[in-house]
Amino acid sequence: MSTSYADSAQAREWDRRYDAWGREKRSQPEEFHDYEAAEQIRTQALTDRDTRLLEERKSLKRRIGLAMVKMEMICPPGGGAHER
Repeated sequence: MSTSYADSAQAREWDRRYDAWGREKRSQPEEFHDYEAAEQIRTQALTDRDTRLLEERKSLKRRIGLAMVKMEMICPPGGGAHER
């Protein structure tokens, strides 16, 4: 038995609006992805990463300087094994 286009359209409308028990479907907001919020989170994470990298570079420069001072206290830079 064939069905008409109207019957198919009515069936699609029913499926869209009602669940299997005939209750009206409600939208589920957690099923949708908020791309703008995700982009804002990503942008903030990149900014935080850049800030952290800058601080790490400053800290590294300071630590290298302190290590050099300690090395110079143990082995002064003037003269070396090759100078006699």
